[in-house]
Amino acid sequence: MNILDLTSTCGSIGLANLISIAKTALTIIQIAGPIMAIIGLVSIFIKLMSNPDNKKLKNAIKNWLIAFLMLFLIPLIIDVVMGKLDDTFTLTACWNYAEKIKSSGDVSFIPDDDEHRQHIVDPGDYESGDEKAESDDSDSETDSDSVTINKLIFIGDSRTVGMRNAVGSNDIWSAESGKGLDWMKSTGVPKAESYVSDGSAIIILMGVNDLYKIDSYISYINGKASDWVNKGAAVYFVSVLPTNGSYDQLNSEINSFNNKIKKNLKSVKFIDTNSYLKSNGFKTVDGLHYDNATYKKIYNHIKNNL
Repeated sequence: MNILDLTSTCGSIGLANLISIAKTALTIIQIAGPIMAIIGLVSIFIKLMSNPDNKKLKNAIKNWLIAFLMLFLIPLIIDVVMGKLDDTFTLTACWNYAEKIKSSGDVSFIPDDDEHRQHIVDPGDYESGDEKAESDDSDSETDSDSVTINKLIFIGDSRTVGMRNAVGSNDIWSAESGKGLDWMKSTGVPKAESYVSDGSAIIILMGVNDLYKIDSYISYINGKASDWVNKGAAVYFVSVLPTNGSYDQLNSEINSFNNKIKKNLKSVKFIDTNSYLKSNGFKTVDGLHYDNATYKKIYNHIKNNL
């Protein structure tokens, strides 16, 4: 069965739009509702001045006052409660990050201008202060060490989208939320493949949404890696990253996936960012997706191991 993450559960563009619309509607109600209530109260007071003994008008004033308080306080209370609750609650994470998911949840970013096509990674960028990590040993057969890297090409899912937004780099990115192997074959790789050339580093971050397709991942990546290496590129697979909170139960499946793909990839270097995060700490916003500091840590660790 497909693994549901925040993006696929509540981070799809359609549902993110609905949540965003609901939040906008509450804001409008919080502003416009009390104004309408005040207008109603003024109207009733005017009528009451000409007929002060009318009990129905007095009851109406009480009802309008209750409506005024409810229209103002309920949206405010909802926002405050959602803001205070832990983002490990799926509903809370959906609510708090709706706008972010709406703007960045569906991204396939391939720069079109010549400057970005020929973007050269500064070797000095490969170190980032105290976040520099030692290179990982890999059991995978690889030709990556013999390639001088001058271009980074990322292919991935929502976590890659989040990393790209956090680091804001000019690398090549082909990433979309809630996707797996089928999208990788039909869209992710084809969009990135025209940029593969001598000195490219193809960096794959896939698998969390369809861990059960491990054998198909191995077969497909090995086939593509052979072609890319023949073009002078280096190929890397970044381990599926760890989860916590309400998604903690996925870690056993993730570990099995990582162990099997590491042993069976050919001409591909395996970057064990999963173990790195577990050893150095990480923070998620919903149990599955990370905060900006963690995404930057992941990005730097990947670059340190190219």
